[in-house]
Amino acid sequence: MTNSTRIALPANAAEAMVRHIEATYPYEACGAIFGTGDGLGEPWQVTSVEPAPNEHADDQHSRYLVSPAFQAEAERRALAAGLDVIGWYHSHPDEPARPSEYDRAHAWVGYAYLVHSVQSGRATDVNAFTLDAPGGTFGPVAIDALHSPEA
Repeated sequence: MTNSTRIALPANAAEAMVRHIEATYPYEACGAIFGTGDGLGEPWQVTSVEPAPNEHADDQHSRYLVSPAFQAEAERRALAAGLDVIGWYHSHPDEPARPSEYDRAHAWVGYAYLVHSVQSGRATDVNAFTLDAPGGTFGPVAIDALHSPEA
């Protein structure tokens, strides 16, 4: 992936993720990102996000798992709405907003991954990444923060 890979993140979706990850602290939160684009020729455009239950059986403080059933249901809802699941978000409680080796080993090519740092229960930072090849490395994705229209 190139450094020109981008994701447009509207304020309402960013706020929904922050509410979810702060409410889930000190455990890792996770969820689906819905939208359009492929992250290559057409930047990803986030339309909404949906929290997922963290199904990791061993250590939800430093690991997350989105169940296959949730993944399939998210894909079905996206298709019905004329959208795609363009990525996944999760939090790193009291850790930096960068993917771990566990994240890399479980990621899929073609998706945006937003990683949020949560320090003492407060969201402090978010970064986006995409995997360059199966088993490869994460490359950065620029986040274009979109502001809500003024009322």
